[in-house]
Amino acid sequence: MSETTANTPASPAEQTPAAPAPAAAGTPAVASAAATTSVAAPAAPAAAPAAAPVPPPPPVELKFTAKPMNVAVVPFLNAQPLIWQLAKHHHVSQVPPIEMAKQLKSGQIDVALAPIAAYFLDPSLTIVPIAAIGSNGPVKSVRILSHGSLKEVERLFVDSRSQTSVMLARLILKKWYGVKNLEVVAINQKDFKPNQTKPWEGTLQFGDSALIAAPTGMTVTDLGEEWKTRTGKPFVYAVWMARNVQIAREIENDLLASKNEGVKHFGEIAEHYKGIWVFQQPQSKEYLEKNINYAYAAEQVQGQLEFQKLLKEEGLVI
Repeated sequence: MSETTANTPASPAEQTPAAPAPAAAGTPAVASAAATTSVAAPAAPAAAPAAAPVPPPPPVELKFTAKPMNVAVVPFLNAQPLIWQLAKHHHVSQVPPIEMAKQLKSGQIDVALAPIAAYFLDPSLTIVPIAAIGSNGPVKSVRILSHGSLKEVERLFVDSRSQTSVMLARLILKKWYGVKNLEVVAINQKDFKPNQTKPWEGTLQFGDSALIAAPTGMTVTDLGEEWKTRTGKPFVYAVWMARNVQIAREIENDLLASKNEGVKHFGEIAEHYKGIWVFQQPQSKEYLEKNINYAYAAEQVQGQLEFQKLLKEEGLVI
């Protein structure tokens, strides 16, 4: 339902000259060149001064209260507002989403911005319910590239680091596009060329790589938009999780403070982020502001529960 074709120019708008406005009653006709007198046109009003750009908020030095912990995050632009200044106190490292649950269980890390799929597969993990990476419509950074309708996709190439995005793609293809026997093939996204796939193949992209312009002529399906259209609910991709309740309670205020300040600095984050050199800074800021939802409230929990319910109904999780 959300399929679009990448890089297809829109039809140019017709250049129709505007018709002159009819003269009001009693308005004198325009004087001819031979006339000896003329009526001076009223002076145009002075242009309003341009609005001054809104300065960024002044820097606020956050004061963290928990003991220093090992915190894992996904290596993507959309995680940056949630970890604002966190590395000044905690030990922050980048971990592939698919590895986070295992490292939490082993004690290698204390807290992780982990995929919601990890919680579905292991409910013993503790959610720290103060923030999420989610969407409430088009997300831009989770998409399927194909050469036509998703109904034709029999094989899906996926980023080997992904977890929640793979579950969402499998659900959408099976439940709403009727794909019954999907073959999922893990790949290294850096070396893969989606435009070389066959007509019956698709490519799932998530994170920063999905923000780069798609190959010309390929069909782009935004999975955040697809989910919202089908269910009317927001979607949760990742949440903060801790390896036990005690750690969750101790670090909760630090994570909340980091998020509350980080969402005030989208422009600064976009300007200094080095992960997407081809993705222009204004687009990065707009992506953080309009496409990513950092709330984790009742509405987001309902979307999360709906996702888990549908996965179970389609036999994609136990």
